[in-house]
Amino acid sequence: MCSIQEDDQFRLESKSELNTGRVCMKCQNLAVVVIRVNDAFCRECFLKYCTHKFRSAFGKSKLIRDGDAVLVAVSGGQATTALVHLIQEGLSCRAQKKLRFNPTLVYIDEGAVINESREERLKVCSKMAALFKATSFPFHIIPFEKVMKESLRYDSDSSLAGYMESLTLENSLANQLRDLLDSTSSLTAKENLQSILRRRLLISLAEKLSISKVMTGETSTHLASQLLSSISQGRGKHVSDEMSFSDGRNQAVMFVRPLREFSSKETALYNRMMSLEPCIQPTLTTKTGLGSSIDRLTQSFVATLQAGFPSTVSTIFRTGEKLSSELDKNKEDDFCIMCQSVLDTDTPESSALSATLFSQKLSSVAVPGEKMCKETSGEENCCGEGDGSCKSTNKTGLDKEDLLPLSCYGCRLILREMSSTTCIPGNIIQEAEKRIRRSAMKSSIQGYLLEDE
Repeated sequence: MCSIQEDDQFRLESKSELNTGRVCMKCQNLAVVVIRVNDAFCRECFLKYCTHKFRSAFGKSKLIRDGDAVLVAVSGGQATTALVHLIQEGLSCRAQKKLRFNPTLVYIDEGAVINESREERLKVCSKMAALFKATSFPFHIIPFEKVMKESLRYDSDSSLAGYMESLTLENSLANQLRDLLDSTSSLTAKENLQSILRRRLLISLAEKLSISKVMTGETSTHLASQLLSSISQGRGKHVSDEMSFSDGRNQAVMFVRPLREFSSKETALYNRMMSLEPCIQPTLTTKTGLGSSIDRLTQSFVATLQAGFPSTVSTIFRTGEKLSSELDKNKEDDFCIMCQSVLDTDTPESSALSATLFSQKLSSVAVPGEKMCKETSGEENCCGEGDGSCKSTNKTGLDKEDLLPLSCYGCRLILREMSSTTCIPGNIIQEAEKRIRRSAMKSSIQGYLLEDE
C-alpha cells in the first residue's frame, strides 16, 4: 500500500500505518491504492479508472478531431510523464477506441533560468531525448532563451548535437533572459514572467509547425492553487480561461488541459503503477521558503488543507469552473501585449483600479523644488544639466509608461517591478509599437470616422 502527498513527493508507508483490510470499490479484490477516503482500487481497476477519465476529457469537449496535429508540452514532471504515457497507450493497437490525433512532443530546457552549466543541461536533455525516442513520436528540444528572439526560427534538427550547437549560438540570449528576470525585484514576478514567456514560446513553435493546439499537463491540484494565486495577483478576470479544458486566449493556438480532472496524487500513483520515472528539474523556488513567492505559498496552503480536508482541491476546483467574466474578446487591439489575455483595465471611474491609478499618478507628481521636464514646465525646471541629458528629449525606444496602457492589470504589476525594459523580447516591443502607431493614427482621423450606432 502506498500514498502520495499533494506536492508530488512519494512517501511509502508501512502496512501498520494503513488499513490493510480495504477492498477495491469496483471488483472487491484487495485494494493497493486509496485515492480518497472511500475510494480504494486494485491495480487493474485504478489503471482503467485513469484511462477512462483521460479519454472522457476528449469525448466531452469534442475539440480535438481525427488527424489533428497536437503539440504536447512535456516538462518531465509527474503530470506530463503520465500524460505522455496515457497518449501512447491511447494511440496503441491495444486500445479499444484509439485516439486519432497526431502528437508532437516538445521539451523546453529552462536551465538558463537557474544558470545551469552546459554539461548539466546536456545531461537532462539526453535523458528527455531517450524518453521521447521510446515513444516513437516526433519531438523537439528547445532552449528557453530562444524566446528572446524577435522571431523563432524552426530548426528540424532534433539531435543533441544540433541542440548543443544552438546552446553555443544562443549564449547571448541566455544572458539577456537572465537580465530580464533579474530586472524584477520579487520572486513572484520572476515566476509570472517565466510562465508568460514559456507560453509565448510554445505558441511560436506551434505556429511554425502549423499546429493549432497545444496540450499541457495541469492537474486539478495545480489549477486549484493557481486559482487562488491568480486572484491574489489581480488576474481574477482571466481565471475562467485558466481553469477550463480549453484556453482560447490566443486566436491562432488553443491550449487544452486533458489532465484537469486528475489530482497530482493520481498522476503520481499512475506513474508508480506503470514504473515510470519522471525527470523533475529544479526551479526558481527550489530550496526556498514557503513564503518566497505567492505561487509557492498558495501551493503549500492548498496542500496542507488537502491533507486534513480531502475535499479541499475538489471544492476550489469546482468553484473555479463556475467563474466567468464579461470581457469582450472580439476587439482586435484589446489584448495584453505580455500574456495575450483580454485587457481588464477598462473600468468605470468608481472602480478600485481607477482609485489605484489615481493614487499612483498623485505619487508621481514632483514635490516643490524637484526638477521636472522642460516639455511640461519650461527650461528652468529641466531634468537635465544642459548637456543633452534631458530624459524627455533623449528617449529612445519604449519605456514602462508606454507599455503599461497595453497590459492587463496582472502584467502591469510585473512591469512596475522591472528596473529596465531594455531586455523585453523584441516581438513584444514590436507589437507595442504597432499598437501605439495604430492608436495615434486612429486619433488623427477620429473626426472623419463614422461611429457605430
